Amino acid sequence: MTTRERVQTGSLAGERRHVTALYYDIVGSTTLLNQLDPEEFGAMQRSLHNGAAALISDYNGYLERVHGDGGCAYFGFPESREDAAECAVASAIEIVEWCEKLARQSESSLKVRVGITTGVVVIADASKTNLPGATEIIGVAPALAARIQSEAAPNSVAVAEATYRLTMGAFEFEEIGPRHLKGFGEPVLLWRPLTRRQQFDRFTAYRRVSAPLIGREDELELCGRRWVRAANGNGQFILLHGDPGIGKSRLIAEFRRDLAAKGVRILVFQCQPRGNSEPLHPFLEPLRKAIADTTGNPDPDRDAVTRYLRSHGSELGALNAEIITFLVAGETEGGAGQAWQVDLSNEEIRARVVEAMLSLLTSPSVLGPLLLIIEDVHWADTLTKALVAKLNRWIETRPILAVVTSREAIAPDGFGDPNVLAVALSGLTAQATAELLSTIWEDYSPPDELVAFIYEKSDGVPLFAEQLALWIRERAKAGLPDRAGLEALLRADSILDLRDLLAARLASLGPLRRVAQIASVLGRQFRRKLLACVLELGPLAIPLDEAIEGLVQAGIVRRKSGGMEIRFRHVLIQEAAYESLLKSERQEIHTSVVNLIQSGVVPPLSDETMAWHFGQAGQPVQAARHAIQAAEACDVRSAMQEAENLLDFAEKQLAQAGRNAESNEQLLRLLTVRGPVVAALFGRGSKQARAIYERGVSLCATVKDRDRAEWFPLYWGWWFTAPDYQTQRARSDILVQDLEGSADPEVRLQSLHCAWATNIDAGLHSHCLKCVEQGLVLYDEDRACFNRGRYGGHDAKVCGLGERAFSLWFVGDDNGASESIIAAKRWAEHINHPNSMLHALEFEIELKRYRNDHPGVIAVSERIGELGRATPGVLAKAALFRAWAQGMSGDAAAGVMAFETELTRWREIATYEGAPVFEGMRSELFERAGRNDEALSILDSIIAASTGSGQVFWLAELLRQRAVLRHTLGESQEAVVADLRRALEVSTEQRAAPLASRVRLDLDRLRL
Repeated sequence: MTTRERVQTGSLAGERRHVTALYYDIVGSTTLLNQLDPEEFGAMQRSLHNGAAALISDYNGYLERVHGDGGCAYFGFPESREDAAECAVASAIEIVEWCEKLARQSESSLKVRVGITTGVVVIADASKTNLPGATEIIGVAPALAARIQSEAAPNSVAVAEATYRLTMGAFEFEEIGPRHLKGFGEPVLLWRPLTRRQQFDRFTAYRRVSAPLIGREDELELCGRRWVRAANGNGQFILLHGDPGIGKSRLIAEFRRDLAAKGVRILVFQCQPRGNSEPLHPFLEPLRKAIADTTGNPDPDRDAVTRYLRSHGSELGALNAEIITFLVAGETEGGAGQAWQVDLSNEEIRARVVEAMLSLLTSPSVLGPLLLIIEDVHWADTLTKALVAKLNRWIETRPILAVVTSREAIAPDGFGDPNVLAVALSGLTAQATAELLSTIWEDYSPPDELVAFIYEKSDGVPLFAEQLALWIRERAKAGLPDRAGLEALLRADSILDLRDLLAARLASLGPLRRVAQIASVLGRQFRRKLLACVLELGPLAIPLDEAIEGLVQAGIVRRKSGGMEIRFRHVLIQEAAYESLLKSERQEIHTSVVNLIQSGVVPPLSDETMAWHFGQAGQPVQAARHAIQAAEACDVRSAMQEAENLLDFAEKQLAQAGRNAESNEQLLRLLTVRGPVVAALFGRGSKQARAIYERGVSLCATVKDRDRAEWFPLYWGWWFTAPDYQTQRARSDILVQDLEGSADPEVRLQSLHCAWATNIDAGLHSHCLKCVEQGLVLYDEDRACFNRGRYGGHDAKVCGLGERAFSLWFVGDDNGASESIIAAKRWAEHINHPNSMLHALEFEIELKRYRNDHPGVIAVSERIGELGRATPGVLAKAALFRAWAQGMSGDAAAGVMAFETELTRWREIATYEGAPVFEGMRSELFERAGRNDEALSILDSIIAASTGSGQVFWLAELLRQRAVLRHTLGESQEAVVADLRRALEVSTEQRAAPLASRVRLDLDRLRL
């Protein structure tokens, strides 16, 4: 028997599986091998395979084999995944990027091609055979993927039609065209993926509320029981979650209908997929529209908003009404409407905004029980999610039933509370599917074979079952085919999933399809007037209202606001219509939209929507301008992640525009907004924040003939985020020099604010006093009200008076220092600004430490603790001083323990700019506790650090402390004298009279 005959193949056993196959191959590997040393080529080839394997694994793929210069992988195996095709395309794009990186590193011409296709294969178990490998994959897909990769351009990806249809919502593609491939009789249409789309959605709920609700009786009963509890004053929260199309919105529609018939007050809010860049977008847009309808003003001002809130008797209170007014109308010229958020942290602002919106949403409950519905929270912005998380506890004692829908389960605060119910919707049973189909085939009952077919294909998803039934009914008017005929219908129209099904339905609309396509460019929801104006630009086969009615009857759109607003029933329908347009035609329609708005023919849209239209219209600078404006609105509402997303979009648009004066100006605006956003997201001292400001200041230097005060926030952030003290000091000098000629007094004041805060650490007390004197002349109380939050979080005058107290003490004017501290506290009280009062007390407690006033330090620390709004950093700083004072005047060992504990906490929550003073205090405590060697080690470290950093204002005192400690430890007289002489030299150079006096006293006392 031959070897071939002895191979045991075993029987074919396994399963049929829908998978996506990926094949990659090095371009011209033989040529490369001739150009490179075999060892170099081998290393490069291994690097490519290793990177590809890692990327395939990252996207849950299975690398079946690597052979020579190529490899084959599968997605959707061994585990089935609905996003298998999407994962394959994403990994392929990154494999190409990895290859390009390797080529740059090796300075070679390394390139790769990737081919992808999707199809049915047989997964066979080969473990009981003599064949290599435990699994055998049989099907056309692997061979087709290998053939497709040979048609791809070098360093690109080619995919077959099936994969393209599954992933066209997730990626931008360009058509390669049909190709004749060896072994395949018919030409294969190929596509090239270019990049991942910014946003996409696989599918969403489709409501045909005229049909009876099928298979949700238990869920309806649950909602009804919770409503009874809520109506009695025990607020209830229901979360409905489940896959797209599972029937969340349909269930709510039925529940609403029952309550509406009983006269119940109902509020419905809808999160939007493209709306999640605006904070609280589900609530603000309806509120703006209601105010506009009431006042007759499409762009209501602050007074109109205030009148509207009062006229509806909202039990908001003055503060919440002011916050809502600001959210709707924004700030006015001069900063009005922003006073409520002055000096609040981002988290405090977010908390107040959420509370104000909760107050508004729930205020109708004072008139009777309220049903509050918030749909599609998976698309919500971060502030809306924060509101939802607090909603169940907010309504506990109110007659409100809140129903929230989401594709994912969420966890509101108190999720285990008795007033919270989470309902996961599952698919329909076969019986429920049959009942659903009976409502669609109204004239007769559908045959069992059709029910089984639709149930199997829809997997119990009501939307898919309904849409598939409607599609089959439209296709089978002459009679229902058998199962084979139904399968043939699906194959003929390439129906692979719900997206394909909706696209097929749109294609069957005749002239209505054109209206739906144009409407899809306007967005998920739009005004009839805008659609009419766009349609006037081209011929329309039927009258507009007739077309709209036809789309309503077809279940594509629905009317709102008396027919003046139109809304696609599902995002997926809108996207299917949008994707069916040529890119060039889309751009033309987007251009028409922005032209109509700019000419005033139709009212403007929100900034984020305008940014999208301008971007799609090929006007990147205008798109960036609107995106930046939308980001600014997010910033002032502390919606930082939404602001960052908008700024990402704006920066990409500006990159498309290229460098010119207009795009440079927009880029400076972008960086000005982005600095605080990045600082809030990643930290003020983060590399990301530092990079933003360094880039901004560098760009400012290229702008000619402009007052740099216009971009002062960039300069301030550049100074504030300096990586070390020496750099910060140098930057403060640049700020003063560059901005001393500015016409804006506030900018000149804040540049001096930087200078006095920096130069005092260098012991330049005369310069610091000069900067304070010049800055206080420029101070204006009204301007300061809105600049404290922007520049340091405290009042500039309070800071200047505090820094002046320090410098006056150092130069020997102790009475002047006391007077200046008193003035700082009085001014903080006058402006009624808690953060500035804390800042004044920070100066006072440190000044008392300079004087070694232990009781005074303890008294001020207690005062800081009494202020309810003391920030964690200020409290930790006060605790450090208190531990030092108590240890120095009482139990030294306890003082050391307390100081070390507080020092650890301080380092965790605050920057360590006070290190010279704190480490000097720490050394004193260790010395008093008899731990002299440790005290000396502390002084050695901080003296070296202080000298190296340039923070030398306390260096003379540290050197004096070390000299005395060295004398106590019996070290050489030369070392003691050297420290004292250097301390005297430093204090004399800084004109720090009290420190010089202490040194002279020790020289006399030690007779040196």
